[in-house]
Amino acid sequence: MQNTDESELIAQSLHGDTEAYGQLVDRYKNAIYHHCFAIVHDEDAAEDMAQETFIAAYYQLKKYDAHYRFSTWLFKISTNKCLNYIRSTAKVTTPGDKLIDALATGEPSPHRSAEMHELREMVNHLQPKYRAVISLYYWRGLEYADIATAMNAPLNSVRVWLLRAKDELRKELS
Repeated sequence: MQNTDESELIAQSLHGDTEAYGQLVDRYKNAIYHHCFAIVHDEDAAEDMAQETFIAAYYQLKKYDAHYRFSTWLFKISTNKCLNYIRSTAKVTTPGDKLIDALATGEPSPHRSAEMHELREMVNHLQPKYRAVISLYYWRGLEYADIATAMNAPLNSVRVWLLRAKDELRKELS
C-alpha cells in the first residue's frame, strides 16, 4: 500500500481509513513544515501550524476539489494557518538560526552557502505575505496559479507580491 495512488488514498481517507490519511501526511509533512517555518520563523510554531494543517485537511477532506493538486490545497490551508497565527500573536518575527537550504542541491560551496544564508536572512524580514509567496514560488516550486490558490488571492496579486518582494530584496542587496 506504500505506492498507492494519491487519489486512491484520498478516497480511502474519505471512507474513514486513517492509515491511508497517514500515508498522505507522510508524503507532505516535510514540505508543509518547511513552508510553515518559512513564514513563521519559529520551529515550534511551524510544527504546530503543520499539525493544524493536517488536522484541518482531514476534517475538510470532503471539500477537496480534485481539479487542484492535493499539495496545493495543503499549502493553501497551511498558508492561512500561518498568516492567522502571525496576526493573532502580533509578534515580531526574528530570523531563525536553522534556515532551510531548499534551493541548493547537493553540497553547496562555502561561498554559495553564505549567499543563501544572507538571502534567507533578508527574506525573513519581508512582510508575511511576501515571505509566503517567495517560499511557495522559489522554495516549493509552485506555479503562479497554484500560489494564488494556496494563498486564496487573485493571480495578479501573487505576481505583484512577488515583484514587490524581489524589489525589496534588490534594495537590500544594493
